[in-house]
Amino acid sequence: MKKLLALTMSILMIAGVFAGCADTTKKAADYSQSVANANIVAEAGSAGEELATSEDFFKEANFTPVDSMAKALMEVSAGTADIAIVDYVTSIGSIGEGTDYADLKVVEGKDFSPEEYGIAFRKGSDATAAVNEAIAALMADGTMDKIGKDYKLDALLIKDGKANEGEVVEGDLAYIKEKGEMVIGITLFAPMNYYDDNKELIGFETEFAKAVCEKLGVKAKFVEINWDAKEVELESKNIDCIWNGMTITEERLANMSISVPYMQNKQVMVSK
Repeated sequence: MKKLLALTMSILMIAGVFAGCADTTKKAADYSQSVANANIVAEAGSAGEELATSEDFFKEANFTPVDSMAKALMEVSAGTADIAIVDYVTSIGSIGEGTDYADLKVVEGKDFSPEEYGIAFRKGSDATAAVNEAIAALMADGTMDKIGKDYKLDALLIKDGKANEGEVVEGDLAYIKEKGEMVIGITLFAPMNYYDDNKELIGFETEFAKAVCEKLGVKAKFVEINWDAKEVELESKNIDCIWNGMTITEERLANMSISVPYMQNKQVMVSK
């Protein structure tokens, strides 16, 4: 009798495990249809946060801002969040097989906010036009293709981006050249700016910025900033530009001088 009872309990436990797995798989698949009651994270001040707090699709979810996209992925991997909203470029090479987040994947069938990246300078900065010229030269000589391929982003490059016209005030470029360096505000997220195993800063934006600065005859100095305070850091001259996968928006165009768009992006959901 005891043996029969033990066998019955074992069968029930195994059935429960498989039932739980089935429920989890179904839930993950259903995120493309609904995220009601799901715990969602995104970087504070990012396009992901704006999406999570304004898009009807997320109105029944529970949203919490975190300090970086890397932190958002970490929360999902740890099971303290169900979904991270991140830039599509972040998902390339950062999640899935062969990465630190092999258990994460992009939720298929649902992406948002097609957008373009640009580099932000102070309003009216004449440095913007100089950087645009450098970008055009790097696109023409194949440098951008090479950097893009190194980080699996070449298919997203925009090679015919149009300049954002606006009133130009002289002096910012001279200020940067007099210092001999361009102070670049970044946050850390792969594959844009991140540290390798040797503690060396690498990434698409890192190499891109260095190549542009070489054209301008100055050094690239990278400074990690709070993304939510990026505009304040720029205006106060703590940094000379924001160069970190920054989405071009009408509001930003009104308040900053922004380079030609150089990369396509969109927002995606990442879950286990």
